[in-house]
Amino acid sequence: MSAVPRFSWASWSVRVGALGATAIALGGGLWLGTDLLRSGPDVEFSRDIKPILNENCTVCHGGVKQAADFSLLFPEEALKPSKSGKPPIVPGDPDESLLIRRVEHTDPSERMPLDHPALAPEQIELLRRWIEQGAKFQPHWAFVAPERPGVPEPEGKAWPEGKAWIETPIDRFVLARLEQKAIRPAPEQDRRKLLRRVSLDLTGLPPTESELAAFVADRSPRAYERQVSRLLASPRFGERWAAWWLDLARYADTKGYEKDMPREMWPYRDWVVRAFNANMSFDRFTIEQLAGDLLPDATDDHRIATGFHRLTMTNDEGGTDDEEFRTAAVIDRLNTTYEVWQAVTIGCAQCHNHPYDPIRQKDFYRSLAFFNNTADDDREDELPTLGIYESEADRAKGRPLEQRIRELTLQHEAMVEPERSTDAPRMLTGAAKREHDRLGKQVEALQKRLAPLRKAALPVMEEVHGAARRETHIFERGNWTSPGAVVTPGVPVSLPPLPKGAAANRLGFARWLVGPDNPLTARVIVNRLWDQLFDAGLVETVADLGSQGEAPTDTHLLDWLAVHFRDDLEWDVKRLLRVMVMSATYRQDNRPREDLADRDPRNRLLARGPRDRLSAEMVRDQALAVSELLSPKMFGPGVMPPQPAGVWRSPYNDLDWETSPGEDKYRRGLYTFWKRSAPYPSFVAFDGPSREFCVSERGTTNTPLQALVTLNDPVYLECATALAEQMQSWDVSAARRLARAFTRLTAREPKPDELALLVDYFEGAKTRFAAQPDQAQALAQGDAELAAYAATTSIMLNLDEVLTK
Repeated sequence: MSAVPRFSWASWSVRVGALGATAIALGGGLWLGTDLLRSGPDVEFSRDIKPILNENCTVCHGGVKQAADFSLLFPEEALKPSKSGKPPIVPGDPDESLLIRRVEHTDPSERMPLDHPALAPEQIELLRRWIEQGAKFQPHWAFVAPERPGVPEPEGKAWPEGKAWIETPIDRFVLARLEQKAIRPAPEQDRRKLLRRVSLDLTGLPPTESELAAFVADRSPRAYERQVSRLLASPRFGERWAAWWLDLARYADTKGYEKDMPREMWPYRDWVVRAFNANMSFDRFTIEQLAGDLLPDATDDHRIATGFHRLTMTNDEGGTDDEEFRTAAVIDRLNTTYEVWQAVTIGCAQCHNHPYDPIRQKDFYRSLAFFNNTADDDREDELPTLGIYESEADRAKGRPLEQRIRELTLQHEAMVEPERSTDAPRMLTGAAKREHDRLGKQVEALQKRLAPLRKAALPVMEEVHGAARRETHIFERGNWTSPGAVVTPGVPVSLPPLPKGAAANRLGFARWLVGPDNPLTARVIVNRLWDQLFDAGLVETVADLGSQGEAPTDTHLLDWLAVHFRDDLEWDVKRLLRVMVMSATYRQDNRPREDLADRDPRNRLLARGPRDRLSAEMVRDQALAVSELLSPKMFGPGVMPPQPAGVWRSPYNDLDWETSPGEDKYRRGLYTFWKRSAPYPSFVAFDGPSREFCVSERGTTNTPLQALVTLNDPVYLECATALAEQMQSWDVSAARRLARAFTRLTAREPKPDELALLVDYFEGAKTRFAAQPDQAQALAQGDAELAAYAATTSIMLNLDEVLTK
């Protein structure tokens, strides 16, 4: 038999069709994929066959293991003769294909998959039809460049008024799917609740009473649009979206591992806030973080951005091998980059070919080579670093001093510089020597003035050159102590190659990620942003768009958004978010619908508005905001709000958590000092991560610990008391005070029965505190009424409606 020609996924130009969402019970499990039993005759590998193989076959015949020399991961391997000498797959002839014979075999000892339930008849029929049609291996949908789909025009059969509902092209895609199911979308959310939702989504903070009142009073058609514009222009926008990005960047203020010593990474965090507020285009945002140091005429800001990949952990413990942990950091940089920008689990190819996706082990190490020649090497001093002033005031003083010191130092050195480099420095006498000494004293005096100005030593990326450059080897079985073949920088063969003439370094790689031929980046980022606003991505597995990830709930909408973001909006994040939050889809009422409880319990058809629990930082920030304790202060080193004693105990040092004074203890959660081995406890209770590694999506749990935090944590008690003090100053009845506080927290008026419960609890608490002055003293300095308001407010802060958006 002639050799099978080498196959490259990137050479395919097919357009993957839309993926359905029908759940089909197959074999031993439930596969959520497309409608396999569709009426059309064509079978598509990526859509219909690959899920069957991943579920039943590739464990033994994939990237990890190739039993009988047979692998289904790459076409050239699947179509070549196996150990038996016969090809398992004969395109066009299922009866001659050993694959079909084995899955149809009646003897369990011969039938495949071995020692597992037989394939369902429907699955075998699909395999037969696929082989009969030529056994074509189309690439996975996500590895094919997105094309701009046509925007559907709803027919209006199920809902004649539907066209008037549409606000943006997003709504046309959503409404077209709803019409197919004869479902109407939900009405628009109440104005107060809508403003609360969009305020929390865009800035991470609830609207103020005055902002709510102004929006309710503004009856113009563009009232909501004006609110969106205001929120996008707010400096709080950058803080909210930086908090999201820092999970991906695995941002922390400590080095990690057991010793977990502090490091000064906050200038990078501040750079991210400023980048989002300045609406830096996402392609530039990408390039500066991955390769800002390699840009022509790189500035300090460009180098600060490279802190993204200096957030890998450093091991300062005695007896550790620096090269081992340098290698671990480089591997983490590779895995993080592919997870953040490509949503591909490339880490599965460190030890062997990827088990399910067309990524070879060699691809892993070729990509690793882009990151393997930076100057950092697990040093305790974190070099290379960049000095960054801790405050704008210090920067304003320090920069001119630094410039003057450089000028005088050059003059000082020039006076003794010999004519030839091989000569000794010149000896000065008389007036020349006095001038030389005077310059030296001036430099010393300026350095003394500079010394008190605090500078952070930010770890940054820096490339090594010449003899210091390292070769990159394939590690046998992923073991860094067993280097194998040498590889050069490159990208997976399943994706488009680097552009012709592109530099094979981090800068060339970063430009490739956001280049026009990359099929993944735009899809991945719009999916991540959609996930932040709609509670779930259009692909629910936001970290995995590979063949083991979920299929898109609406492929056409995902591709339209990706192309629109990349080509029309030119990677403009704020404009993309505006399109999303201006849609009628986003603005729907989010109350559960009884008519869809069985048909769409998780709202994947988007027939109602989004509803989700606030993030850990938002829960705390909201409490500070509604109690008017929140500090607007931005930037600078991490702060330490109150936390229980002893959380920071470590055998390596006597460092302690010292509660920040003044307004610093009331700053947004974004600025809280983040220790990897002991994150801020109330954040942990609300599913805040350790950030030892990249976190694409936080889990959402519901535990009693969360209620204990919002009821007992000193921060929340202080917020409740502060709001109670304001309530006492409102010249209205107790009932109206409670109603106003409830509205401030939930953005709606309480129902009569709800207000009655609050009043009843308040009156009972007031009586109890009057009878127990010691408790009133502990909570409110002996004021029984204030203590009762604080107790009631504390309950309101713990309401599900307050903790969700």
